[in-house]
Amino acid sequence: MNAAHARGAVTTRDRARHMIAAQLEADFCLPHGSVAKAHGQGTGLLAQLQLPADKMGSSRRRNDDIWELRVANYAGVGLLCAKHPRVLEKAREYMAGDNPNWLGDYAQLRQLNELLTPYSQQVSGTSIYYTPTRALLESVVPENLPAQEVKCAVPGIGMMRRVDSASLRHALYDQVAGEHTIVTAPNASAAAIETSPEDTAGTKLPVRFEFLTPQQCERFRGDTRYANALGFSCRRPDITVLAAYGVETEATDPIALVGASDDSPLMRQIGVDVLPEFRHYGLASRMIREVTRIVLAEGYLPFYGTSPSHILSQRTAAAAGLTPTWWEFVSTSLHDMQVD
Repeated sequence: MNAAHARGAVTTRDRARHMIAAQLEADFCLPHGSVAKAHGQGTGLLAQLQLPADKMGSSRRRNDDIWELRVANYAGVGLLCAKHPRVLEKAREYMAGDNPNWLGDYAQLRQLNELLTPYSQQVSGTSIYYTPTRALLESVVPENLPAQEVKCAVPGIGMMRRVDSASLRHALYDQVAGEHTIVTAPNASAAAIETSPEDTAGTKLPVRFEFLTPQQCERFRGDTRYANALGFSCRRPDITVLAAYGVETEATDPIALVGASDDSPLMRQIGVDVLPEFRHYGLASRMIREVTRIVLAEGYLPFYGTSPSHILSQRTAAAAGLTPTWWEFVSTSLHDMQVD
């Protein structure tokens, strides 16, 4: 039995919060327990110098570790980690008070970029990250599967549901694999006034779900249609991949793929691609939801990242049962900027 199965499925909000806090503490070189302590004491900012790569926590996300400054807002607490002491001090001054809650505004980002410029740095990207809602966490264990409420040994977690890991995994895979019909509700009822046929007609998309092996995924290496779902990264390998095939189409390639990559010992990142002609059926959110439940059953916390301006992606996450959890940006050296 591997470590993921030994620690059991993630089925409660308390445990999910504990894992998020532990992940961010590792990513931002913060002491263990500091995030929970900050929330309890009303601390608005946690700041830390970046540690050497060999000193960073083993639970950190498996990024390239070339960032110069990393900033996040998690439930009202600002998180700050910088490679250079002068940058840390300047950023700490800038993030005083309530500023961490407003860093995503353009004016704030521009000012932060101006602050970084004298140190040959630039803001290189911002993301908003989603994690499962309480309802989705509680849906992991099927009603017909025996489960026992037990007290978690980890302080602060509270109660959790103990279930046989192998039985849970097999039950979920059996639920997901096979043929399904993705149904979307109509925009208006049949009794609505002055409607068109399109308004009162829902949609149905028959599909077949199949979990792909690494060998099956290989034929999609380099295929840009599935670049979000499949990373083919040695550092963050694709672990769980769900494919959707159209039942009423002659195409042999998947009409959609959702993948979960092994981004850290605690969390797995979900990516999705749907071919253009099969979008707006609710297929992406359904597949993300199913893969999320599989990841939770295996003892990891799934997360889904997108741009703060990508409204369609955010709607997909919400429809899948995910909720916005933290906002983050990183900066890199201006010397790393490519010039044509």
